[in-house]
Formats: sequence, structure tokens, C-alpha cells
Amino acid sequence: MIYSPDRTFSELVVALSTILDIEQETKLYHAWRVALVAQELARRELPELANLVFYAGLLHDLGAIGLDDHLVHLVVKPEARGNPAILDHPQRGAAMVTAIPGLGDEAAAMIRDHHERWDGSGYPRGIKGQDLAQGAILLGLADELDLVLRAHPGAPWSSLRGTLLRKVRGGFPPELLATLDEMLQGPCYADIATNVALELKMFEVIMALPPVNFRVPDPMKITIDLFAEIIDAKHAYTAGHSHRVAAYALRLARCLGYGEEELQRLEVAGLLHDFGKIAVPRAVLDKPGRLDRDELQVVRRHPAWTIELLSGVSGLKDLARDAGLHHERYDGKGYPYGLHDGEIPAGARIIAVADAFDAMTSNRPYQRTCTPAEAVQILSGGAGANSTRRLWLLPPVC
Repeated sequence: MIYSPDRTFSELVVALSTILDIEQETKLYHAWRVALVAQELARRELPELANLVFYAGLLHDLGAIGLDDHLVHLVVKPEARGNPAILDHPQRGAAMVTAIPGLGDEAAAMIRDHHERWDGSGYPRGIKGQDLAQGAILLGLADELDLVLRAHPGAPWSSLRGTLLRKVRGGFPPELLATLDEMLQGPCYADIATNVALELKMFEVIMALPPVNFRVPDPMKITIDLFAEIIDAKHAYTAGHSHRVAAYALRLARCLGYGEEELQRLEVAGLLHDFGKIAVPRAVLDKPGRLDRDELQVVRRHPAWTIELLSGVSGLKDLARDAGLHHERYDGKGYPYGLHDGEIPAGARIIAVADAFDAMTSNRPYQRTCTPAEAVQILSGGAGANSTRRLWLLPPVC
């Protein structure tokens, strides 16, 4: 696969932050606003860290993946400080980010401390002042600003200034608050006040980002492997699912005579096939009984999110349909688009078989676990309806 690792990396991180912020089909843009505001603050306060702060802002709530509701709703509730999952999310997110090439320990430390406060009133460790990781306090202030803007949509900065200052008094250095105030009195506020403006600003920022210092060979392979683990982290029973699907898909494709470049492309599609499933609430995917009509609609939307988000990543857009059409069926009864037969890419058909096999042979709350032989028998029985016939003509050694 030939692509620019820098551009692909930044767009993939943006895509992950987008799917983390989707709620009931709506993009919340929380991480985008935090990233853009924190980056602009860093350009004034810590210019050498501005781009790292941007990436940390995009992923600052990564540790909240799997919570029953989005953090923008949970953190404003009085009982938030008593919720262990909320208290733990900065450290959980930091542990995930520390392994991402180009970000590592420095961005992870910012994420770990983004709910700490200058006066020691934050969490989870209650540290203060210079003990906070550089850049963390910028993320924290941008986070607080987003919550205020969310509570007063469309309001001018002049009317929100007092509200924010009262809310954060003591938690941030006065000089940082003065910098934010000055910044938002200029054109910066218009850039982050609405979703449309945020999208335009994000595109502008991505195009201007400098190369990432990855410090490792083949950084995109490491990043995509890690993203597959993050995708599976939302639900306890899906641990390892994306890597198993990719492995099964590769084995099938080799038996079908795929070349090395096709195999690499299919592996990435397999690893990221459930990217859109991050947007599905845990209560829906973990439900042991039959889904109701609305819940089923939410689940059936997730492959379309996969396609939309991967299509926005310049280095991966050519595999978006292979990744996202794995729930389509030969007989047209699949989803999200109800495609038939030859309308479904061959890669998506292979991933469909691999995905179904792993789902049937894994422990899932909504079904009994099949043996591999039982799963193969079920898949063989469905050949021509929900899979490609050729796969069942392969010799047993494959």
C-alpha cells in the first residue's frame, strides 16, 4: 500500500475522535473543539508542543470508550466524582495513547492529567501546579470551555466569559485565563463556535500539520493494529475480534490467490471493519435479548459510519467499502444498503465470512458459542445468500 503516513495518521486520529463523539447519529465534535482550542492556546503558551497538544486533544477522552453515556453528559452530573469509570478514564486513555507512534509518553501524560487542576481540586490524583504534565492544563481549560459552549449554544463570547471564569476559578492560572479571553475576543471564537466552522477549521489545521516524528519503522501498521485493539475495547466480549477477523480473511484470500498488495489492503480493511461500531451504545451491543426496532437501526448504521470515516482518510479510502460492506448479503437482505450479488466487493465478502465465523465461535451474550465445525456448517448452508460461493469450494487445507 502506498500512502503518506503523516497525512493518513492525522486523518485517522481525527476519524477516531469523530466516532468517539457520535451520539444517536449526531456528531458532538467535543474532541475537535478541545483539540483546536488547546492547540491555539499552546501556540501562545507552549509553541513547541502545539501539534502534540492537538493530537492529545483529539484523543483526550479515549479512556471513556465503553461508558454508558458520553462524558459531556456524565461529567456535569453531581455524582460524577463518585463514578470509578469517570475517575479512571484519563489514566485509561493515557495507557492507550502511550503506544501510538509519534505521540507516546508525552501526549499520554497530557491526557492522564487533563482533569487535574492548578489548585489541586482535580482528579484522579489531585496534583497541582507544576506537577501537572506540560500541556495538560490547556486541554483541561479547552474541555471546560466546550462544556460551557454546549450549555449555551450560539451565545457570543462576551456573554459566556463570566460563566466560564466563575466555573473554573482557582483551577487554572490567571495568566492562562487571560490568554484564552484575549484569544476568543478575536477570530478564533468564530472558528470554534459552530459545527460548520469547526469542520472548516479542522480541514485547514490538518493540511498545515508538519510531519510526525514517528521514531519507529512502519508506523501506520503499528497505529492500525492499536486502533483495532481500541475498536474492540468498547465491549469486553469483542477483545481480539478485529485481529482474528483480519487473520481469517487473509487465510481465505491467500487460498483464493490474492497477491501481496491485495493481502495488505485486505488486512487493514479487516482490522478496521468495525470502526463504526464504536458509535453503537454498549447497552445495545451487550443486550442479551432481541433488539427492538430503534436499536436494530442503530446497529445497522455502524457499517455506514465505517465507510464514511475511512473514506475521509486519504490513504485508506480505497478500502473503505471492503471494510464497511461486510454485512451486505448476496440476496439483498443485508445492511446498510441492501446490495445484491456483484454489487458487493470481493474483499467485503471475504471479511463477511471471517466476521461471521469469529462471531459464531466467540462468547457473545446474545447467542450460544458454536464449535468451528458447527460454524462452517452454518456458513456453508448460507452460501449464495450471505457469502460468496467460491469460498466453500476451497480445499480443507486452506
